[in-house]
Amino acid sequence: MTKTSRYFIKTSFLCFGLGMMSGIWQYGHYVYDWTAPDTLIMAHTHIIFIGGVMNMIIGVATWFFPRSKKGYRFYNPRFMWLLYWILTFATLGRFGVEIAAGYEPHQALLKTGFWASILQVSALAGIFFQLWDRVTTKGSHIREALGETF
Repeated sequence: MTKTSRYFIKTSFLCFGLGMMSGIWQYGHYVYDWTAPDTLIMAHTHIIFIGGVMNMIIGVATWFFPRSKKGYRFYNPRFMWLLYWILTFATLGRFGVEIAAGYEPHQALLKTGFWASILQVSALAGIFFQLWDRVTTKGSHIREALGETF
């Protein structure tokens, strides 16, 4: 398992933990009238899906799928590492901004959340582009050509 894979997977565990805690906070808000921001649902959903699920998928994909051929011009481990950090900071930043903006909806906070979202989408697009060549068939296309069905 590569260092990058481990970081993506461990980050997903941390984000799942944040999501679980914000889910308890959300439930406490409805059951016990705990104070909660209006944006808690959005923050909770976001940290679970992007922070937890997407990081887990990316971590497993970088671990599970074979490396590209040596010299492949599109995959760059250092660029992938940079994209990991951009995605992590943008996700955690957006989570924090969504919580803060729910208490005090300043335009600057909302704009920061928007640009964090743009960073996330950009980082995810870069990651998908980096991983695209690693998702290859290992003989199934040959078996399909011979008439085998799955």
